[in-house]
Amino acid sequence: MSKNILDTLGMGEEVLDGKKAWQYAEEILLLVSRTFALNINVLKGKLHKSILLAYLYLRIADTVEDDPDMNASEKEELLGLFADIFRTPDLKEEAVIAFEAALPESWRKSEHPYMNLCLHTHVVVPLLKELPEVYAAPVRDVTIEMCRGMAKFALRQEAALSSGWFTLESVADLDEYCYYVAGIVGKLLTNLFAADTCLIGDARKAQMQKLDVSFGLALQVANIVKDCVEDSARRVCFVPEEICRRHGFAHSYEMFVAPAGVSEEVRADFDARRAAVMGELVKKAWMHLDDAIAYTKLVPNLKMRTRLFCLWPLFMAAENMKLIGDGSGLFVSDKKMKISRDTVKKIIKSTSTHFYSDGWIEKSYSNLKKEAGV
Repeated sequence: MSKNILDTLGMGEEVLDGKKAWQYAEEILLLVSRTFALNINVLKGKLHKSILLAYLYLRIADTVEDDPDMNASEKEELLGLFADIFRTPDLKEEAVIAFEAALPESWRKSEHPYMNLCLHTHVVVPLLKELPEVYAAPVRDVTIEMCRGMAKFALRQEAALSSGWFTLESVADLDEYCYYVAGIVGKLLTNLFAADTCLIGDARKAQMQKLDVSFGLALQVANIVKDCVEDSARRVCFVPEEICRRHGFAHSYEMFVAPAGVSEEVRADFDARRAAVMGELVKKAWMHLDDAIAYTKLVPNLKMRTRLFCLWPLFMAAENMKLIGDGSGLFVSDKKMKISRDTVKKIIKSTSTHFYSDGWIEKSYSNLKKEAGV
């Protein structure tokens, strides 16, 4: 795939810069993002470019943090080298070279788009210098902060996995994890949205800053709920242990091993308890979604594209939470519970028609909550 991307763009092995570098960034986004390419591409101009680049940089950091073959100290070193690139506005070329040189040798043979992106750090990083500082500075700041947080959790995950599973002890631990992988993105968005329009003055920006971390957490917690069974296959569980203990599980991972050879009554009790655990997380997702909807309504309604950028993933997350309901269905089928393409099309069509109306947004969201029994 790595060669094909460049071949289809007619680039071969030549140096990518200027227009071709932006073309690479746009093309690789479609290959590394399952969902965010849709709403990033609804944006235009400097806001589009800054959020596109931020997403690619955070994807590079995430690819390092997620690698199953590297140990935590190697990840920490690589994440540190990547963060070093962004410590000054000139994005020093030698820092980019040092990061790329330290990437695993096996990645150079990979055709996976994530590795392709990492090996083209030298293509996507200089693009940030083309943007005004009011856009570039928040992107640099969030990249450095996320690298620091990811390195911290990589070390914690390695220590935990040595005893079998990666788990989180408390809701506070979950919030900290979600902050580093998603909450800081909410902070970034507020700064970029404000840079993009004079309609977001200091007072409105301050209101948005009270809600922006929760905006990021809404999407992250919803994903944790949706992906919990899939995560368990790699012995990772983000459901806090303290919630699980409240419902009779000594450890969170016990939820994924149904008791064998027991009475129907015992099995029904087990199913009810793990549904209650997931129900608490679903409730937490709805709480953050409430804040995220309030945040979106603070985006001036003249900024159609910015509102749609926010509304699409939020309504998709809300529809997913409605589908998941009390959480019991998560464990019933091997297939992941997620909304249909028709539902996605419906969301895009309805929000594109009514994006400007705070009343419509609130009513539609409230109806979804009612249908979900919240």
